[in-house]
Amino acid sequence: MRLILVRHGKTDWNESGRCQGVSDVPLNSTGIEQAEKVAFSLKDERVDRIYSSDLARAKTTAEKIAVYHRIDVNLRDDLREMDQGIFEGLDFSHIREKYSDILEHWRENPETLQLPGGEALSGVQQRALEAVADIRCRFGSQNIVIVTHNLVIGSLLCRFAGNSLRQFRDYMVDEASKSVVKIYDNRFVIISVNDIDHLQSDGE
Repeated sequence: MRLILVRHGKTDWNESGRCQGVSDVPLNSTGIEQAEKVAFSLKDERVDRIYSSDLARAKTTAEKIAVYHRIDVNLRDDLREMDQGIFEGLDFSHIREKYSDILEHWRENPETLQLPGGEALSGVQQRALEAVADIRCRFGSQNIVIVTHNLVIGSLLCRFAGNSLRQFRDYMVDEASKSVVKIYDNRFVIISVNDIDHLQSDGE
């Protein structure tokens, strides 16, 4: 299987520095343009199936990609971003000021932190791995695009590389980026991470 992990395009919350987890924030005009560029960059790729988080910012990005391949987008709630709990919608500056103790735990031991009212990163990784395993079980010889979110992609790539979740920050990705993984039986080979070359072009 060839797996192309695409992060959704930019939203107003990305631009303003607000914490964005399961809040259903749509793409802004920049994000729509980014989605169109990543879609155009994949137009000549063999894409057999497209899966997406069911949140609007991912779904819209996936639909832009699907146009070139004339296939449907399959939505999965287990590909959603991490539920940020009490942090949802807050400015990161406010979080740093008011919740410095939680952020210190997040920096030091992200694999053990359960966000108040939200999820643990380990839980996000587990549900995302189960989604990939389910897709592989049914379509293991195909080329699959998954459109999802920063922490989902970071946690997946961390596992694919054989690293602890403490190293997930090494695999954080930009909006509308592509990361490619080849899967051979139970071996994962990361081909590229955070490819954003297509965003520098004028597109179509």
